[in-house]
Amino acid sequence: MRVFETTTTELRLMHDASDLMNLEKVSRNYYWAEQKIDQLEKEFSKTLPEETMEKLEQLHEYFTTQETVAGEIFYNQGFSDGIRLMMQSLAWEPIRR
Repeated sequence: MRVFETTTTELRLMHDASDLMNLEKVSRNYYWAEQKIDQLEKEFSKTLPEETMEKLEQLHEYFTTQETVAGEIFYNQGFSDGIRLMMQSLAWEPIRR
C-alpha cells in the first residue's frame, strides 16, 4: 500500500488544482504549442480572407473536440486498468508450499 500512497501523493503535488487552471505552467510542451498556435493565427489572419479564417477556426474546434473525446476514452480505460490492477493486487495471496 505504501507504493500506492507515494504515487498518488506525487501525482497530487505534480498536478495541483491551481496549476491545472493554467496548463502552460504544468507543461513546457503545452506552453510551446500554445505560442506556436497564437503565432500561426496571427500570420493567417494577415494573409487569409475572414471567411477562410472562420473555416480554419471551425476545423480547429472540431479537431480539438475529437482529441478531447479520444483523451477521455484513453483516460477512462487507463483508470479502469489501474483499478483492476489494484483489486488484483489486493486479492493476491502468496502461494504456500
